[in-house]
Amino acid sequence: MVVLGIDAGTEAIKAGLFDTNGQLLASGSRKYNTYFPRPGWAEQDPNEWWAGLVGAVSDCLKDSPVPPDQIKGICADATTCTIIPMKANGEPLRRALLWMDVRATEQAARIFATGDEALRYSLAGVSAEWFPAKMLWLKEHEPETYAAADYLIEFTDWIAYKLTGRWALNLNTAAQRWYYHAPSGGWPLPFYERIGLGGVEAKFPHDILALGESVAELSPAAAWQLGLPAGIPVAMGGGDAFVGLLGLGVTEPGDLGVVMGSSNVLSGLTAAEVHFPGIFGSFPDAIIPGLNLIEGGQVSTGSILNWFKREFAGGLAAEAEAQGIPVYRLLDDEAAQVPAGSQGLIVLDYFQGNRTPHTDSLARGLVFGLSLQSSRAHVFRAIMEGIAYGMKDILDTFTRHQCAVSRVIACGGATRSPLFMQIYADVLGQPIHTTRVTEASLLGSAVAAAYGAGLYPSLSAASLAMVQPGGVYQPDMRQHADYGFYAQQYRELYTALRPVQHAVTRHVQG
Repeated sequence: MVVLGIDAGTEAIKAGLFDTNGQLLASGSRKYNTYFPRPGWAEQDPNEWWAGLVGAVSDCLKDSPVPPDQIKGICADATTCTIIPMKANGEPLRRALLWMDVRATEQAARIFATGDEALRYSLAGVSAEWFPAKMLWLKEHEPETYAAADYLIEFTDWIAYKLTGRWALNLNTAAQRWYYHAPSGGWPLPFYERIGLGGVEAKFPHDILALGESVAELSPAAAWQLGLPAGIPVAMGGGDAFVGLLGLGVTEPGDLGVVMGSSNVLSGLTAAEVHFPGIFGSFPDAIIPGLNLIEGGQVSTGSILNWFKREFAGGLAAEAEAQGIPVYRLLDDEAAQVPAGSQGLIVLDYFQGNRTPHTDSLARGLVFGLSLQSSRAHVFRAIMEGIAYGMKDILDTFTRHQCAVSRVIACGGATRSPLFMQIYADVLGQPIHTTRVTEASLLGSAVAAAYGAGLYPSLSAASLAMVQPGGVYQPDMRQHADYGFYAQQYRELYTALRPVQHAVTRHVQG
């Protein structure tokens, strides 16, 4: 028996077939475009998503040692908060507002200024990435589109609709990004009214489904396009990084899962509902029933490295191709020759704003300490160190509020770089664990698919059975002591330059 996991990330969509022990049997991947019409804006085309999904599943099936009729369940995760206004016939009304889109900065500030009790989830500030700010921007700047929308849905919900024909919202994202709070009765309707989104709930699908809950069976139309048999049970997914917790084996309080992709998402579980500035959450029942999801995150991490590779490492492409290795390997080799601290270079990783602990969409990236000695290797290493300082800032915030982290488990693209993972361990001063399957979100969707198909009695049982441990990076405590100085300067740079950053960003945005 096998299940199909689908992971719709920022740059590509992936499909993977897993057995019930969590072994990856076959996979496929297709890329799609991201459009940046203006600074701080980011959009994607749902038509490209579907073409990518069809191609990824086709590639996966071609690579599969088992026939499609052995697939017992399907589940998909996707980026969040990535929102599409839709017509009831399934027609998108515009390109989707991608999770990293922060055009709604001004709306987010107005929402936060209300001080509404619904803002318990984001006490440090309302993120311009989240649903209320984005939809308020849409209503104010594209009123015809907002009015014409029959449904407002997330990327994850769009995939579920395309696979089954059923309109529904996923609880995972509704709780994280839409301020749904089941203990208070669900949708915060007075909050929506107060911020100028009164009646927006009429544009929500009626059904809200928990992670792993049955959506419907795979429709004949979708099955034909995907090359799969109709009738396969489709389980509801959630946000990619949070579904990734299931693919990391994070099912109890104390463990922290870190999904390292274009952004970093740090999340764990708490027994009690907690709220404090500098984190998002906690979100009741968003992953495991009866537990609360707590979240921190960095908007720009892998995307900064990709930017640097694209803009400043073009000359390495031919050499990397000749050696049959990624360009990142050559950049790592160069950076490994630079001492810890990059000889005084400090990078603020706020290229697309700060998610936590500051929740500041006006913040921007910074390379501080440049001299004529600085080389490409210095800057590349400083970027990795700056990203690690940002993670330390978040973990320190957790610790100050009695949310102890006993184990850090990481997955994603950064885990392919031993240098980067060692920098993380040295900056944090604690071990970084990895898993056998590095694509934790893809495996997490497979875990949810297995549970949804009835192959395991609970999400926790499915996760524990399907996640296998990988390696561990131990910190060098002497390096950790030295990094402590730079991590403190990283924090102070933001504090000192925040007014300048805000002034310049507002000027550029007009």
